[in-house]
Amino acid sequence: MTENNFIVFIQIVVAIWFCISVFIISKIIYFYLVTIKKWVKTEAVIIEYQMNWFRSKTDTDTEGWKETIKYSYTVNSIEYESNCVTKNLNILTSSKHFSKNYNFRKDQKIEIFYDPYNPKNGIIDSKLNFFTLMIPITFYIMIYFILFNQ
Repeated sequence: MTENNFIVFIQIVVAIWFCISVFIISKIIYFYLVTIKKWVKTEAVIIEYQMNWFRSKTDTDTEGWKETIKYSYTVNSIEYESNCVTKNLNILTSSKHFSKNYNFRKDQKIEIFYDPYNPKNGIIDSKLNFFTLMIPITFYIMIYFILFNQ
């Protein structure tokens, strides 16, 4: 394969990856701007909160500190448990301090949102994070200038 064909191949792969990423980011944006507005706020209790060292089973380079939060809440006399915290992008870091977004303790009462049509779907975070948009945009601008401005 010639160098020019290789560059075209890489550009096509990046374009496909970009389209998939735009779809994923769009789903996150839609969730926070439309879907969660229909969800109901309720009180939950923290069952478990800890910082764990995470290592991917499929990628040995992906590791870092990750918060594990488990909470329970009651809807129509039925108790549910969830560990869904956010739909925003999360970054694993090697620093425990920078990975900590919450400061919960066991048995602490918190507010969560749940889907009234499917109450087992609960979430703590109800706001779109600025970095969910900025990290991919910055990455794609850099890739664009590297690959497409030759």
